[in-house]
Amino acid sequence: AGGSEGGSDPWAAAGLSDRERSVLRLVADGHETNEIAKQLCYSPRTVTSVVHDITQRFRLRNRAHAVAYAMRVGLL
Repeated sequence: AGGSEGGSDPWAAAGLSDRERSVLRLVADGHETNEIAKQLCYSPRTVTSVVHDITQRFRLRNRAHAVAYAMRVGLL
């Protein structure tokens, strides 16, 4: 068992929206909030809120912990 079946999407399985995925990928690439906001056409407040939602949902401490978690579970 394991392997990826037809509709198997680890991001969806983790319960992350497209917005959350996009933001987390850019955080993982080392971008700051304002850079992410500009690149995705979001407000900086939206980016901060998305990161906060991710850290709260998975009970993580901060952005770096969110990236480490995503890498550990195979999302990045």
